[in-house]
Amino acid sequence: MTRYLLDTTFLIDYLGGSDGVRRFLEAHEEDEFATTAVNFKEVAVGRRLDDAFDPEILSAAFEWLDVVPIASDHALAASAFEAELYRSDDHTRRSVDAAAADLLIAGVADAEGMIVVTRNVDDFEPLVPVATY
Repeated sequence: MTRYLLDTTFLIDYLGGSDGVRRFLEAHEEDEFATTAVNFKEVAVGRRLDDAFDPEILSAAFEWLDVVPIASDHALAASAFEAELYRSDDHTRRSVDAAAADLLIAGVADAEGMIVVTRNVDDFEPLVPVATY
């Protein structure tokens, strides 16, 4: 069984009734799905900005999904990715700081052996395995 970590883009598209999301879920119905507390927070922020935030409705929409809290082993995995970015010539401190949430999400995927499902493939490759929909 494959374990998938659903990124914020997937969650937003799920709420929007995306055909791509529906097809992905149907094609992988035997697999496990989770997201992180960071992704859940990002969706909640978007709902608040759209004046559409209702914690009960949001929680009910994703009750089929395991929301993984950020733990120390996830932070340690993310720290390796972040240090690698700081060492590269391709990234500024500002761009690395802006990627902090994605690095934590990648840290969860790495530590838990999960594949990130996203439309933002470039945000996660080559850090962890990625699938799109």
